[in-house]
Amino acid sequence: MQDEIKTEYVNSDKIIRQGNVSSSKEIKNKQNNKIPIIVGVTGHRNLVDEDIDKIEKCVEDALKEIYNKCGEDTPVIMLNAFAEGADILCAKVALRMKIDVYALLPCDPNRYVKSFDNKKVAYEMLNEYLPQTKRIIIAPDIERHKAFVKKISGLNDNDYEYRQMGICMASSCHILLALWDGKVSDKQFGCGTADVVKLALEQNYLSEDYTYRPGRINDCAVEWISVRRQNDRTDCNVRRVWLSSKLASADTKKETYCERYEKTQEMPGFISEMIEKTSAYNSETANMKVTRPRLWKNENQLDDYHKALRSHYIKADDLSYAKNQKQYSGLLFTIACMGTFIALFFTMYDDASIQWMIVPCTIVIIALILVTVFGRKRKVLEKYVEYRAMAEAIRIQFYASMILQNTTFIDVVCNLYPWTQKSNYSWIAKAIRSLAIINETQSLTVDRSEVVNVWLGENSDPSGQLYYHRSKIKKNRKTAENSLKISLAIKLSTIGIYCTIFVFELVSIVLEGTDISWFWNGIIAGEFSWRNLGVILVGTATAASLLFSGYFDKLSYNRKADDNKNMIAFYSSACERWKDVEKMGDVNAIAKFIKEVAREEIVENGIWCSYVMDNDLEIEI
Repeated sequence: MQDEIKTEYVNSDKIIRQGNVSSSKEIKNKQNNKIPIIVGVTGHRNLVDEDIDKIEKCVEDALKEIYNKCGEDTPVIMLNAFAEGADILCAKVALRMKIDVYALLPCDPNRYVKSFDNKKVAYEMLNEYLPQTKRIIIAPDIERHKAFVKKISGLNDNDYEYRQMGICMASSCHILLALWDGKVSDKQFGCGTADVVKLALEQNYLSEDYTYRPGRINDCAVEWISVRRQNDRTDCNVRRVWLSSKLASADTKKETYCERYEKTQEMPGFISEMIEKTSAYNSETANMKVTRPRLWKNENQLDDYHKALRSHYIKADDLSYAKNQKQYSGLLFTIACMGTFIALFFTMYDDASIQWMIVPCTIVIIALILVTVFGRKRKVLEKYVEYRAMAEAIRIQFYASMILQNTTFIDVVCNLYPWTQKSNYSWIAKAIRSLAIINETQSLTVDRSEVVNVWLGENSDPSGQLYYHRSKIKKNRKTAENSLKISLAIKLSTIGIYCTIFVFELVSIVLEGTDISWFWNGIIAGEFSWRNLGVILVGTATAASLLFSGYFDKLSYNRKADDNKNMIAFYSSACERWKDVEKMGDVNAIAKFIKEVAREEIVENGIWCSYVMDNDLEIEI
């Protein structure tokens, strides 16, 4: 058995799933440009030999289903602990299918293999399987309460490390393949297969303040492949079943283990949605070029992870603002214009008795429906908001992880969202976490104060939040003023038309019964009178006033400017507080300060997203 093995490994001759041989640099660039779907693995070490072929076939079918669901734009990767039995079996199948495998180990490989009962398997793991992986990751201490957990649970040091690996596996993967006999663990702090399944479905582990994370959230599904263990004399019945959390569970204390989870033969809807959103993002960004550096200009100071974060920030930012926001604003304006024309054509048909006007009125109504359906089908508003949420989360993750690289800041910032919003953005959280899985992280030689200044301060780069909000508040106030002027002009025009008609009608009443001719009572053409024209004008102007007022209200530049004002106050205060925190030089104080700033930013963005999502494209007539 070899004595040493690298803890970071890239096979330069790795065959990617398209079947082409590429250099490690080309593969890494390809991965940086795509968000993968991660399949984790957990299972028993002592499988029954005669069941192996059936289990391998079941694993292969499961991976094919996931692969086909993802399509060509989204890579599928496997996160594997390479333990004896189930883990190595799944790794064999994945490697045979040209699926990239990443190793997630509880400790150094050379110490890890000492826990293997079969020394031949240990040797193969070190010398055959690990060299084929894309990267080897040593699981971090996520709970950070080793002494406390050991005291109340009786876990030894190795078990605690395995538990942290299980937590990392469960929180990182989209789908967990569980080669499991279905028997329940009765341990509160276990580290076995059943415990990893529970962690994946409930994400229930200790936080830094010794409390469990509240509630359940569907951000991972378990594909349960039922297996036997050695000395299990039941009949072999290898089959696949999907497990997911019951979010609407009433009283968990009265539930049996099986009742706590949904069982389905089909992939759960929330996982399908996560894959679809991830694939849509990968597809839209496939040919996008990063034209200008943002977030951090000195690329030489960044590791692969932060380079990937920066690249995806730029892409998500461009997709949000440059593409979908412009489409959304354009569609809103088009809907308002079409509604005005419908009012015009219909009043001409009704009040002027111009019967053929019903034709253009119908055409515009059909066009209005098509425009609205187009916008909703393309999910313009949803993508505008979600890509904005993604860009903001990546930006915060980028700076926070740069500053806290040598501390225990390991969670993605999406975990700071209010609970009701976590489900909406779970695909974003998984995307950010997946970038940490596929990209190497290194210690960065950056000055914390410089990072804080670029992140929060008045740095000339627009990513500086004080600079950004101070520049935006002027623009938003100006746009709000212009919008108000336009809306007011339309309203005043409506009032002016109405008053004019009122005066004309008064004159008609005064002149009634006299011989004086008054044009208002006359005919313009056929049966079309001046009075009909007045009705058409005031009806159209009123519709335009209502429709365009709604249009400007949905864009809500005043609301944006108010948010800018509040955030300017926050960032000004944060910059002042940072000076005091920096003087203290205490790592815990710095970590607490950065997490507080990150929480405020992510919550503010979540509130904005909720507000904007209420302004869907509607048929307004």
